[in-house]
Amino acid sequence: MKNGENGGRRAGQRYKALMTWQILLRNTDEDHGLTATDLSIELSDYGIEAEEHSIRRDIKALQDLCGKSAEIDEGETFGYRIEHRRTDPVGYRVSERPLSMDDLQLIASAIRSSRYLSKKQEKRLLDALGAYCSKYQLKELASGAAWISRDKTPNDRVPKNIRIINKAIQEKRKIRFQYLKYTLQNRSDQTPRRKGNPYILSPYKILISEGDFYVIAYDGKKIVHYRIDRMNDVRMLSDPRDGEAVFESLDTRSYAKRLFSMFSGEKKHVRIRFTNDLLDTAVDRFGATDAIYTPTDSNHFTVSVDVEVSNQFYAWVCGFRKKATILGPLEVVEGVKRFLGDIQAKYN
Repeated sequence: MKNGENGGRRAGQRYKALMTWQILLRNTDEDHGLTATDLSIELSDYGIEAEEHSIRRDIKALQDLCGKSAEIDEGETFGYRIEHRRTDPVGYRVSERPLSMDDLQLIASAIRSSRYLSKKQEKRLLDALGAYCSKYQLKELASGAAWISRDKTPNDRVPKNIRIINKAIQEKRKIRFQYLKYTLQNRSDQTPRRKGNPYILSPYKILISEGDFYVIAYDGKKIVHYRIDRMNDVRMLSDPRDGEAVFESLDTRSYAKRLFSMFSGEKKHVRIRFTNDLLDTAVDRFGATDAIYTPTDSNHFTVSVDVEVSNQFYAWVCGFRKKATILGPLEVVEGVKRFLGDIQAKYN
């Protein structure tokens, strides 16, 4: 293109500052810089001719924009900082970004550990983090912690399902969906329960536990919960939801604790004796303030706490073998004896 055809500018000049910014974002960070000469070479790869003094002028404008803009509130910044250093490594660099490497590592770890994301979605999101760091930092993210035995859902519609359910909760509408299950004949794909007949519920809250998302809802008779990664063809209905009074009377914290702990049964105040090395485990299970912890002797402590007594609760306690003992009340002690007796009879 001739100069006259572009208002007297050489080809690509109108994009020069933008491309300079993109090159700095991708190729520089706290430990890597580019000189004006380097930037001129990089720009030439895009067919943009630039003299070093014009590059410095563009970078000065970018520095002013990053530090403060008349278009935003007084004192606000965009979260970026461009520095120039005369010591090794010499050159201009994007030394600060809205997200630090610690932030990005946390986000990358959360993405890798999320079971509700499919492998395709995980890769797309991890690749997208490249927009927030240099190519060198992206390599560091790629070599982050590996998550072992984290099965990914085959359902890649989970994020969309969450948006639909959230909207239904906000607008107080019912939802309909199919609920999926595995079969012994096909364990790679899930098939609809109830021969594909839809579930219709009144959603109230979404809870998260260990990478799984659950919707807490009212089914017309009681409060129920469903895993969102097992939901298919989720739709918001025009019907207003019901069960407001039932949900308002629900202790959501207690319900979540029972749901995620798999303890679902009659509530009892129990006393359990543990060996001292299980204190962290007990606090993780019962909380630091919801239970009373009492030293028993130099090797043991006792927990007094309300629990939902069930077979899952008995199995959890018995999993510690001699290191944990249910002390009371009597009906719970008798219950664990029956639980163990049934297991023993199975192997006689």
